[in-house]
Amino acid sequence: MGFAANYLRNLASLAVGREPMRPLFFSLYVTHRCALHCSYCAEGDGRPFKQDPVDDPSLDQVKRLLRILRRSGDTLDLTGGEPMIRDDLEEILLAAKSLGFQTVLNTKAMGLDKRPEVLRLTDVMVIGVDSMQHEHLSKVMGSSIEAARAVIRGVEYAASQRHATRTQVTLSPVVTPDNVQGAREVLHWALDHGLSFELSPQTIGPHVHPGLRDNAGYRALVDELIELKRSRRGVMGVPDYLKGIRGFADYRCHPMLLPKIRPDARLYYPCLERMHADVSILEAGSYERALEQARALRGDLPVCRDCCHCFCHMAISLFQRQPWRALQEGRHWKPT
Repeated sequence: MGFAANYLRNLASLAVGREPMRPLFFSLYVTHRCALHCSYCAEGDGRPFKQDPVDDPSLDQVKRLLRILRRSGDTLDLTGGEPMIRDDLEEILLAAKSLGFQTVLNTKAMGLDKRPEVLRLTDVMVIGVDSMQHEHLSKVMGSSIEAARAVIRGVEYAASQRHATRTQVTLSPVVTPDNVQGAREVLHWALDHGLSFELSPQTIGPHVHPGLRDNAGYRALVDELIELKRSRRGVMGVPDYLKGIRGFADYRCHPMLLPKIRPDARLYYPCLERMHADVSILEAGSYERALEQARALRGDLPVCRDCCHCFCHMAISLFQRQPWRALQEGRHWKPT
């Protein structure tokens, strides 16, 4: 089962008033470890991921999990923590590619220039960079100037090699009340260098940071994005997503379009933000059985409206609900 087939099956479910439950992407946390201290890093209850002590899965466990997931979808997002902290990331990516997955990697890209196979084995690399200024970026990351330089070196390396490796590179800042200008710098650097750009506002738990709700600078940034979406390639997210994160409009979230999986192979249900991870996909033997068991324990999906205004929830939910807009998004996936 692949992305297109699952998308169409989800459309059929929506047409008869049912929740779309087929996965468009799987998001696998290959580690919760990270050496940085980014101000916005948080899972569902506001703690940084690295404060949730979950052992990294072995390479064999990851491979077994990938074989199970591949029966239900063909697009895999590897995330963390920081995935590049794993010495065997190249082997994980190779295993995923060998199974026929389209690979997405969420990373800070530190040390990427010393690990070229990571880029070669990645179809879409999403780099979390929040400023192009070393000093400011180091403050956002709560780390050293050298760490900030390493992130920007990774961005520059990915941009310089993307044609050779056929990797789409997307720069993805998280906007905080104190970092609107940094996100704008990243936006213009991305588009000037032919990369894609996606934006998420900072959330605290499932709710947007209150300092963004009436923030004139933030709204001006999103207005600029909306205008650029009309005239340039590379701005990601359907138009209603951009409008939605401007005023934090209510929307209908469909969290199982992007199932999130802990390093111990447990499925977050109904979503990461609810913090329930009761069922192991490895033990269940299939994604569908794990989902069925999780639903039996936790019930049907909640109806959420004013929360999780971020790319992984809002943009993907609207992408699924608006097939006419989804078709138009194709032009933004292949910047010059």
